[in-house]
Order: sequence, then C-alpha cells, then structure tokens
Amino acid sequence: MLPKGHHVLSVFTESETGLLAAKSRSTARKFFIDCSTIDVKSSLEVGKAVATSGLGDFVDAPVSGGPNGANAGNLTFMVGGPDSLFPQVKSIVSTMGKQSSIFYCGPAGAGLATKQINNYLSAVSILGVSEAMNIGVRYGLDPKVLAAVINVSSGKCYNSLDQNPVKGVTPTSAAAKDFEGGFSLELCKGVIDMAIDLGRQVGAKSVLGDTLDRVYSIALKHPRTKGKDCRSVYRLFAEDEGKALE
Repeated sequence: MLPKGHHVLSVFTESETGLLAAKSRSTARKFFIDCSTIDVKSSLEVGKAVATSGLGDFVDAPVSGGPNGANAGNLTFMVGGPDSLFPQVKSIVSTMGKQSSIFYCGPAGAGLATKQINNYLSAVSILGVSEAMNIGVRYGLDPKVLAAVINVSSGKCYNSLDQNPVKGVTPTSAAAKDFEGGFSLELCKGVIDMAIDLGRQVGAKSVLGDTLDRVYSIALKHPRTKGKDCRSVYRLFAEDEGKALE
C-alpha cells in the first residue's frame, strides 16, 4: 500500500526500477494486486501499463479496517477489475480479511470508487461523533456511558465504537495513543478530496462536502491536529471553546 497515485505509478512504471521493467526467466503471468487508496485515474494508468507490458494482470483492491483490522486479520477488501480474476484475488487476500468482507465492486477503478465513498462517509461520521461527544462532555455526562448508549442505539458507527475520539472510552482507539500513528489527517483529507471530485464527476448533489473540506483543511494546519490521526479533529471541537472552527 502506497499513499499517492504517483508513488504507485513510479513503483510500476519507472524505467529502471519499476516492477514492469524487471526481467524474468519465467513465462508465467504475474498477478498484481494494488491495495493502495489512490485516485482512479492513476490506477487505470497502471492497469493499462500492465496490460501493455504483457507480463500479467492487475486489479485495484483498496482496504478498510485500519490498524485494528490489519492486526486482527479482518480487513475489508474492495476489488475492481475483470470479474474472472475475482476468485483468484479472494483466495490471496483472504489471508488478511474474512471471506464475507471481500467484495467484487465492478470493473477497473470500481474498488477505488467504493473506497473513496466509504471514507467520505467515515469522515462525516468522525465529525458527527466528535460534535456529539463534545456536547455530552460539556454537559457533564460520563463519556463512557454516553458512548455505551450510542453504541447500542441508532447513533452507533465505527467511529463511535472502535475509534471513539474521547480518550479513555475505547482502549484500542487512536485517542488512547494521543492520536499518534493510525490513519493520518493528510491521507484522510486526500481521500475526501478524491470522493468530492468523484461526486462532481457524476453530478451527485452534496450538502456535506464543503463542511468536510473546511474542517479537515483547518485540521491539516492546526498544531493540535497536524500530522495526527484523522480522529484528532475532535480536539478542534473540545479544546479552546472550539474557536479553531469559527
């Protein structure tokens, strides 16, 4: 997994060190599975380069689940490419994810589009959980009790349960590590941008995109959140009376 499209393009197509520049004595076709979350255009370019090389086949298969999912071996895989290749992909990635969490999403690029949409919704839920938990804390509620109620009620989501942004609520959350490591704000904002662009391309109406862009743009530059896990945006709500968001 690599962070940006240009990184993946370089790994595959660089004239001297790229994967497609390698010479092999074997005539067996190679199978390239890219699990990066990058822009669809770059992935399609890589797929075209692989096809032109004649070395083998290529699919996009971005993942969801974060560090906790990786450590537990239950990542979700979203696969884009020829449907005839899906059984082979599934047999390989099932070592890292449950069979029920490996999905064929459609032709090349569909896995990435699915991942971008998922991350967009996750970013929305991060803001919702941050705002809701901050209301409860400021009212004087016990955040553990509030989270427990949410997590057996209609407000439940991944970011309220596995990644609650209030320190002490979820022992394995990014908050428990002071938001060090995890899925960085920089990577999160990059995928948000991709998803917003995807929505524009297909003419989808959005009322939340501008808010996501504004809040995460502030977080990218703020000293309390810059370089931290994306759930650190909670600090912008909870600290200094939320003035950073004004």
